[in-house]
Amino acid sequence: MSIGNRWRLYTRLDQTLVLALLALALNLLLVRHFEGDTSSALIGLVVKASYQWCLAVVIFFLLQSAGIGRGWLYWTGLLQSLAGTAILLAIALATPGRRGLPAPLWQVFNVAMCLILAAGISYHGSRNARPHRWLVLLATLLTLGIAANDVTNPNGLRSGTTFGHYLYPELVLLVWLVVTGRVFGERATERADHAQSLGRLQAEQALHSELLSRRAVESERKRIASDLHDGVGSQLVNLIATLDPRSQPQQAVAIALEQCLLDLKIMVDSIEGEHDTIVDALARLRYRIQPSLDRLGIQMTWNVQDSDLLGALAPDQVLQLLRISQEALSNVMRHSQASVVEVTCRYVVSSHSLLLEICDNGQGVHATAAGKHAAGKGIRGMRERAAAIGASLDFSHPQNDRDGTRLFLLLPLVVQPRTPEAQGTVLPFPREPGKAA
Repeated sequence: MSIGNRWRLYTRLDQTLVLALLALALNLLLVRHFEGDTSSALIGLVVKASYQWCLAVVIFFLLQSAGIGRGWLYWTGLLQSLAGTAILLAIALATPGRRGLPAPLWQVFNVAMCLILAAGISYHGSRNARPHRWLVLLATLLTLGIAANDVTNPNGLRSGTTFGHYLYPELVLLVWLVVTGRVFGERATERADHAQSLGRLQAEQALHSELLSRRAVESERKRIASDLHDGVGSQLVNLIATLDPRSQPQQAVAIALEQCLLDLKIMVDSIEGEHDTIVDALARLRYRIQPSLDRLGIQMTWNVQDSDLLGALAPDQVLQLLRISQEALSNVMRHSQASVVEVTCRYVVSSHSLLLEICDNGQGVHATAAGKHAAGKGIRGMRERAAAIGASLDFSHPQNDRDGTRLFLLLPLVVQPRTPEAQGTVLPFPREPGKAA
């Protein structure tokens, strides 16, 4: 795009601002270039004429800012510039010894024209309903007052020390910023709205990227779970099938492999059921271990409460509770020699907490922990998992009996109950998981 085309893209007010700033800069350059040289009348003519046209461009800018269309005020400003320049030429070119125009004529003429322009712009501006018109009127009066003061100080014009040299750029920039709405008004509101929209768009993009990342992670987790189930799980099943159940050593190996297969299935369930509630997670666990319990002759009593409050647990809390339950039931099957196990999970109103209780009638936790090193390590792991989610975990004998083990876990809940119905109901049977291995 050419410079001319770019220039036409700007508004007339923007174009006038550029011309005013260029004119003021040119005037200051001339003043600095001829600074100290006061002997030549031609230099004085050039400096004063440049100031005359600077004033004309500034007046034209103020007319644009006030919303005054083409009319007699434009012609008055143009007349001031042309006539003022002609007066300067006549004074500078006057032949010595001949009577010419008096030197103060230029000052008197400009002061009179400034007063006429100030009155005309004030009249039209007061009748105009444009926003910020009072600021434009004030700037106009201040500019023309400065101009009237400057032209009466010719030495200041040549030395660049008048008020206009310092205040004109600030005035035109201030008026331009306010009138175009870059500081106040619609443009500022539009920029604020644009910034808010941009912020919302960036937040939506970040949310979308996070969602895509989560979906990618979830897809990878499901792929790993499928590979474990179809690969490692199938190999374990094949190994168990090749063992002779009549051989005592191979039977022990088969039991250990079955436990590994069970752990693998539960791990796959936890990967696929990342967003499960504690009720769903425990249901998956029972579905997986029920065949092993039946084979060992262990009867399970299921007291799990379906409550909205229990469904509000965080995924990490659900996972830790599932792991604790899995380890406790694994100890029951491997070490306790129990015939009955009872699992209870419910909401406790008095303490506003979740209660997880697993009881059996086997050897007891102290005998198990003392006789089996692995069981003791498992209990220590359960305590660490409970502490990680802020739960308390205790072991004792059920109902003060000498035999059996009672796991008692209490997890305080953050969400307060909204209705009495939040206590929920007891589910006699677990929900069947979506996928069976």
